Amino acid sequence: MRDVLLVAIDGSDPSFHAIDYAVKLAEAANFSLGLLHVQPKVNTYYANKKVGKKKLHEYKKERAIKILEQGKQRIDKEVPVTVRWRLGITSQEICDEAKTIQAVGIVMGTKNMKTIKGKMLGSTCLKVIQFAPCPVTVVS
Repeated sequence: MRDVLLVAIDGSDPSFHAIDYAVKLAEAANFSLGLLHVQPKVNTYYANKKVGKKKLHEYKKERAIKILEQGKQRIDKEVPVTVRWRLGITSQEICDEAKTIQAVGIVMGTKNMKTIKGKMLGSTCLKVIQFAPCPVTVVS
């Protein structure tokens, strides 16, 4: 069984760059990849009343599958890959998935780089780095 490198994607260009980087790592180290997309959990009264809980869940599922398929297309056929989506707070779900699959590392992109006396990470990346059960590589 191969070690798994978790790649968190959100459909942005930086997340697709993270996939490209993770593929290189996976090929060099004989890892498999686990692609993960997290949809935010919206359980407000308004959203449930106007759209409906089931319809909202189906939309999120369709959106997640589309993003994961786009990501999967960037991966060489020689690199084993699994895809999974979760519903919840992004940073928590990424860390939970890494624990669940016993990932050797997490690779993720960031699009919210801010410059204040150097570069700082977006809040999701920062939280994942703080709470991840394994090393985290951030790609911009």
